[in-house]
Amino acid sequence: MSLQLELNTQKRELLSGIVTGTLSSFAADWQVLKQICDTALDNHLKRIVVDALAVQGIMKTIDRYTMGVKLVAYCGEHKCWPMLAFVGEPPVVNGFGALVARNRGMDTEVFSNRKDALAWLYAAPSETAALPSDSARLLRNAIRSQTDKYSTIKNLQRL
Repeated sequence: MSLQLELNTQKRELLSGIVTGTLSSFAADWQVLKQICDTALDNHLKRIVVDALAVQGIMKTIDRYTMGVKLVAYCGEHKCWPMLAFVGEPPVVNGFGALVARNRGMDTEVFSNRKDALAWLYAAPSETAALPSDSARLLRNAIRSQTDKYSTIKNLQRL
């Protein structure tokens, strides 16, 4: 049994993907993630939550690494930089693929429950969700800590 995907858009702000089934092959698993990205792109959605709590199996570490690299490359090619929250538990979701993507500029996090994932996604103003993660993080941190505008602009210009 391979992975199945159910996609829903909520309030034209969020793409919710619920993944079920068993991890099978890198190519098949990548197609699920690609379908999620394509749907977000087609619907101009900048916030994505992927719920993998019902997925079984283990992905090789090298495949997790490759998935993170490929995700960033794919989003970059399509000029689509969503905020991406993964919900899952080890061994299916261990955070390594998200870390690889985050280290390459994608704004992604891993959570053990949907409530925390949604709180993180909605904590950022919608206009920052489209920025590459370094810019988005700087802007969100500035808003949260109420840093003066001059230093925020100066930091963003360095990127």
